[in-house]
Amino acid sequence: MIVFGVFWMFMWLVGTNGYSGSQGGTILAANLVLVILSIIVSSAASGWLTGKLEARAGWPVWAVAPLVIVGVLVAAVIVLIAGSLLIVAVFGRTR
Repeated sequence: MIVFGVFWMFMWLVGTNGYSGSQGGTILAANLVLVILSIIVSSAASGWLTGKLEARAGWPVWAVAPLVIVGVLVAAVIVLIAGSLLIVAVFGRTR
């Protein structure tokens, strides 16, 4: 998630090229907060879900953990995309 977060911030740095300094800075700051929150929440959620699935399904950790990590990563990427579009809709009305 950290690697994707760095890529995401680089893409937003390029994407905010046409905005004014204050609007672009606000969009970048809001996206940075969103990326940091997604890293923290996805890390905590993957550990918690691994423990829950291991207890319920009785599968070993080595089988459950990769599935949970991929699932949480996909969910976090979807939330990042939706959140970033919401941020642009709120802060970036005009270029």
